[in-house]
Amino acid sequence: MYQIRTIRSRQEMDSCELFHINHYMWDSKKRPEVSGRMGYLPGEGFCVTMTCMEENPLTTYTDYMDPVCNDSAMEVFLAFPEEGERLSNNVMYLNFEANSNGALYAAYGKGRKGRSRMPESYLPICDVRTEVGQESWSLSFLIPEAYLKKECGVKTLDENTELYCNFYKISETPEIEHYGSFHLIENPTPNFHLPIYFERCCIV
Repeated sequence: MYQIRTIRSRQEMDSCELFHINHYMWDSKKRPEVSGRMGYLPGEGFCVTMTCMEENPLTTYTDYMDPVCNDSAMEVFLAFPEEGERLSNNVMYLNFEANSNGALYAAYGKGRKGRSRMPESYLPICDVRTEVGQESWSLSFLIPEAYLKKECGVKTLDENTELYCNFYKISETPEIEHYGSFHLIENPTPNFHLPIYFERCCIV
């Protein structure tokens, strides 16, 4: 179980549980080392930081809802079953995906088909930031609590909230194609949209 620590400010992110993306699947051509943290800031949302040990990350896209999975991207998926609902691939889940330009792809819905894009009014709150160094690049952003409650139907965020997560590293460009995950996905073909393989989370 991944523990999401409740924090009072973003300066406390270093106290949050560290996760690693170390399951590379589906004949990945690259296996960059990725780690990160996620914390809960009451009233604001989930703070996420991720770092990838990768030189010269492929970076093509610049705009919201561009297909950044074709670049080098890091991603967070969160699933929120309704009360009494069994975890399946059709529960409500959201996906946040970003490249080293800070171009964000964000959507939500039940199942992979017919998903809705996050309204652009939330983009300033998401505050996507990236930093590219010689040997690595880093990403930080906020998943807004208002977005979760108003658009995604999440009623409460506390220690009793049932939620699941997975963190990903991806590029679908053939020359560097790779698929990395925090929690192993046991599927014969590439597919990150499978909540049944997400890790159980708890807010502490």
